[in-house]
Amino acid sequence: MMRSLFSGVSGLKSHQTRMDVIGNNIANVNTTGFKSSRTTFADTLSQTLTGASAPQDNLGGTNPKQIGLGTGVASIDLLFTDGSVQSTGKNTDLCLSGNGLFVVKQGNQTYYTRDGAFEFDSEGNYVLPSSGLYVQGWMAKDGVLSTAGAVGNIQIAAGKSMEAKQTASASYTNNLKADTAGYEISSISVNYADGTSKTGLSNFEATPSAKGSITLHTDKGTAIPLDETAAYSFTTGDALAGKTLWTSKIDSVQAEGDGATLTLGTGDAVFSIDGKQELKCKDPLKDGNAYSVGGTYTITGTIDAKGVTTNSPATGQTTLKVTLNDAANNNTKITITVPQPENFNYKDGDAVSFSLPITSIKAAVNAKLNTANGQQVSLDKELDITSADQTYEYKGTAADGSVASIERVGQGTAYSYNGKEISSVSIVTTDGKILDGLSGAKYQKGSMFYPSLTTSLSIYDTEGKSHSVPVLLTKTNANTWAASLANGTNSTTITESNGDVVTVSLDSSEIKFDTSGRYVSGNGTLKLKYADHDGKQTATDQSVTVNFAALTQYSGSSTVKGDTDGNAAGTLSSVSVDSSGTITGTYTNGIKQTEAQIAVAQFTNASGLTKTGNSLYQESNNSGTANVKTASDLGVTITPSALEMSNVDIANEFSDMIITQRGFQSNSKIITVGDEMLETLINMKR
Repeated sequence: MMRSLFSGVSGLKSHQTRMDVIGNNIANVNTTGFKSSRTTFADTLSQTLTGASAPQDNLGGTNPKQIGLGTGVASIDLLFTDGSVQSTGKNTDLCLSGNGLFVVKQGNQTYYTRDGAFEFDSEGNYVLPSSGLYVQGWMAKDGVLSTAGAVGNIQIAAGKSMEAKQTASASYTNNLKADTAGYEISSISVNYADGTSKTGLSNFEATPSAKGSITLHTDKGTAIPLDETAAYSFTTGDALAGKTLWTSKIDSVQAEGDGATLTLGTGDAVFSIDGKQELKCKDPLKDGNAYSVGGTYTITGTIDAKGVTTNSPATGQTTLKVTLNDAANNNTKITITVPQPENFNYKDGDAVSFSLPITSIKAAVNAKLNTANGQQVSLDKELDITSADQTYEYKGTAADGSVASIERVGQGTAYSYNGKEISSVSIVTTDGKILDGLSGAKYQKGSMFYPSLTTSLSIYDTEGKSHSVPVLLTKTNANTWAASLANGTNSTTITESNGDVVTVSLDSSEIKFDTSGRYVSGNGTLKLKYADHDGKQTATDQSVTVNFAALTQYSGSSTVKGDTDGNAAGTLSSVSVDSSGTITGTYTNGIKQTEAQIAVAQFTNASGLTKTGNSLYQESNNSGTANVKTASDLGVTITPSALEMSNVDIANEFSDMIITQRGFQSNSKIITVGDEMLETLINMKR
């Protein structure tokens, strides 16, 4: 009878353990990445009263007589099923689905977790902020990722910079239209640079010549550029005084010597000044600033006492008496009539300022004149500038001395026909169309003309500056195309907005396709030289390999596109994580670059891991060894900007709670009944 009491006790203990597990599950119903557990029971040892006997010739066998000694906890199993995905919108949060765990580390201790609530710390370390453990993975170097080595900490500092990279190769992809329309040439027309033209030509082939700039170096140590207005021959030793050397648009004036006088219009800022529509800043401007016609000058001052007057609200006419204090008008007293703004509040003593347009400039002797060709001239006489497009003709002075040496810098190719420079070529077709031709091409009446397809390649130099190089693709025959530069030539010059000159040459072979539209052969090499307006090198010369192997030639439409490597310098602006765990950085130069790869560990028996708290696990003797790979290698999925919810099933837990409660009550009843039986036995003595 005592056995039943101990069986009841074992049942109570087992159900108590099961209740503890259920309580823990429910307590962690909202714990990120939590894995629930379950309890299983097994009977304990049994006492054998009679063993089993084997069948005899005249008697059958008998079963053993055994009395069980209660129950015990067989196992507490960790259920590694996936929890639901909960979107958070935070780009550093990760949700792992499948048989895998994130790897985190503290010193030499390695832990594993399903909690993907990661973020970057102040030093750019990717960490689990609840414990400060470092998330493990592989770092990329200059966008190149290798997962062959050991894992380490992931560190991506905010504001990380990307170095400029020189372009080394360009690739063309997509399709060239196989059925590009060709036109039979009826005649050719040539337009010359001097404005004249010649029409009705049967044959055309221009003569190329190098076009560049001439710079005179003087015995005074100065360098003077020449342009087309310098209609002289120059010999070393020649004096430059009195000779026109160049003509360029006036950019701005810097006041030196006696300064300069600005004429300011009222513009939209004021209605009138002293009853007039302009203000002359008569005092010399010696503030070192540069002023341009079409630019603005800001007058500043203070409203005088009793300086604000207005009339009826119908017109809102308001005048201000102001004492100016800007550099050009200090202590000048003026009356300003302002337009009718919706809201204003003027009072005596207020500081006011108005930006007025510069309508003209009278530059005094010795004022500095800046021109569009990059030159600066010190004026030897007054100059009135009345237009933003006004040009200045520079003539040599005695101060320029004489010619010491002559330097020529090539700037591309010019084409001439019958001894005259060409500006453009037109093709007249047999069906009456007039199409733009290429100055550097060869045309003949009766042959076929194919319009060119213009593409653009962005080439980055050693300093990360981008240069747009136009490349023409022109069909020449069936299944054959030619690559060329501007005007169908193999050499061209590009003048940048800052005046720098890029000389480009293209060495290419014909691009050939087979009758099935597949690429057969053809490649090219671009060579670029960089110089400023004076011919001084600004960046290292470079060579760019051009690859056409990814092109096809099918009918339909031309979708050809040219891409290049290289990039400008940039700063990291944001990071994102994809479903494979690859962290990609987006930089201010528009480049997206792989920064790191998050590691994932997989165990043969994940349920055998040892819990260490804080949603962390460690290897145990029965978990197996961690297989650390990428998410893609292990067949698991990472959902960015989301977290894994607890996999606790509340309905199931409450059902188990009821079952456990009833089991506990039943076992307690065994003890109660056993006790009553023992009491009856004891009472037999009375």
